[in-house]
Amino acid sequence: MNKRTVQLLAVLMAAVIIGWFGFGRGESGVVAAETVQTVASATPPYTVTVGATGSVMVEPDVAYLNLAVETRGSKAVEAQQANADKFAAVEKTLYEKFGIDKKDVKTTGFNVQPEYNYTEEDGQVLKGYVAVHSIQVTYRKLTEIGKLFDALSASGANRIDGVRFSTEKKEQYELDALKKAMDNAAAKAGVLATSAKRQLKGVINIVQGDVSDNPILFAREQANMKFATADGEASSSVQSGQIEISTNVTVQYEMQ
Repeated sequence: MNKRTVQLLAVLMAAVIIGWFGFGRGESGVVAAETVQTVASATPPYTVTVGATGSVMVEPDVAYLNLAVETRGSKAVEAQQANADKFAAVEKTLYEKFGIDKKDVKTTGFNVQPEYNYTEEDGQVLKGYVAVHSIQVTYRKLTEIGKLFDALSASGANRIDGVRFSTEKKEQYELDALKKAMDNAAAKAGVLATSAKRQLKGVINIVQGDVSDNPILFAREQANMKFATADGEASSSVQSGQIEISTNVTVQYEMQ
């Protein structure tokens, strides 16, 4: 092999070796770039997390009346029969006079129990028996609820265990409360971001809390005061007030 051929082969080998190492360096560079990008993306962004509440005040559109017919007798059967007679009159008032649907009246309890007197001389002595038939009435004509109270009292419902005013549009009002909660959260986050010399970029995460409808309650003593006497006086007046429906959110924002 002459000298010229040897020199040519040496040049070719050098070119191959340089090209191989250059390719290797290029591949290594790509891997390094990907590593840097991965590390950068793994770096958590600047964030701010706030909690906020939204609420709306609404008029009630339904009332739940818990009432009972309570009767007594010397024997259990007498107390029970007296109760059945009075309750029949209550049902007539509910279904015929006020046109309440039967699905809006449900029995919540019925029992017949002995009653006792206690004296130091005789101890516990049977007095008789008491029968109680309890029901819950769903009523939507709130402007006539005073008249309903009076009519039920006159027909034999001699005990009111409580009245609850609420709304059957809770889901609709919940959406309004959520909008207010999110507006309040954005306002809070904006103030915090500005104080930190940053700007809000977008929402990362939202968690909704519980929803409260805070119904208006009349306890047994208050409700019983709403019964008017059935002697021609004016109808009972019941003011239901307003219901507050509220919810809360926890919102995480990204800042830049």
